[in-house]
Amino acid sequence: MEVILLEKIQHLGQIGDQIIVKNGYARNYLFPQGKASPATRANRIEFENRRAEFEQAQVDVLATAKKRAKQLQEIIVEIAGKVSFEGKLFGSVTAMDIAHAITEGGIKMTKQEIRLPDGPIRQIGEYEIGIHLHPEVDGFVTVQIVAEN
Repeated sequence: MEVILLEKIQHLGQIGDQIIVKNGYARNYLFPQGKASPATRANRIEFENRRAEFEQAQVDVLATAKKRAKQLQEIIVEIAGKVSFEGKLFGSVTAMDIAHAITEGGIKMTKQEIRLPDGPIRQIGEYEIGIHLHPEVDGFVTVQIVAEN
């Protein structure tokens, strides 16, 4: 299916690119998220008329992502959990737990933005966690896992 991208999408293209994607990907992800529209003649004309609006929206989103990345570098997130005598957690700290702790601290965060390449955290300590805020903006947040009293 041929679509017109309404925003920059990593590994697909830039705003206004006409690309071919699988039908299910377009119908189930790109269209409902407002990231693309079908590449019909009417949609092409409408896109060209609104191109400046879409580009300005992307500039605003990028500026917001950079601001959030700077805020995240300045904070330390502390998460308490029950631990054994060896310092291992009973359970684990997941991306959802980290996102919830950051959101409680005042910076809106979703679990999809958290990058845990080694999987959930299972021991106490201090970790640098990768955050993917925008295709052009990645950041880091310091997370301290401490023993619950």
